[in-house]
Amino acid sequence: MTDTNLSDKEWEAHMWLSRAWNDEDRITSCRAQLDKIISELSGIGKYDVEFIPAQTGENSVETKYLEYSQTRAEMEKAIIDRSVKNKVTKEYIDKLQDKRLGNMLYDRYIVRLSWKHIGDKYHYAQRQPYRLRHQCLSAIRPLLPEDEVREVCYG
Repeated sequence: MTDTNLSDKEWEAHMWLSRAWNDEDRITSCRAQLDKIISELSGIGKYDVEFIPAQTGENSVETKYLEYSQTRAEMEKAIIDRSVKNKVTKEYIDKLQDKRLGNMLYDRYIVRLSWKHIGDKYHYAQRQPYRLRHQCLSAIRPLLPEDEVREVCYG
């Protein structure tokens, strides 16, 4: 199923619940960048032509350390942002009366399991988790903060 199969209210709930995913993507990108920088730094030899200080007085090793530091700071900010959003999301999920739906929403939007994996975890038939997805999103939508939903969904 795709998001086009969701009602407007279900889509709004999905968008609000998944708002931390951009932070997750940023963290993944930063980790890849940090790995690349470390790899480049570990490959710098004393006589490596590519890393001889430039005519501008720049030292590329120092530049790499600066880039590492800035990328690390960006990643740490994204980790904090993700954690804050996940905490708030969990608080709203915990308000659901139906704990089974709450557990499924937790697995999807906090743990980030696919609906297929959620179906496997709860031993559902192949199509069942997608039907329950609608039920989960419809159940949580009235509990979500209206102003934040509008901000996330419509800017």
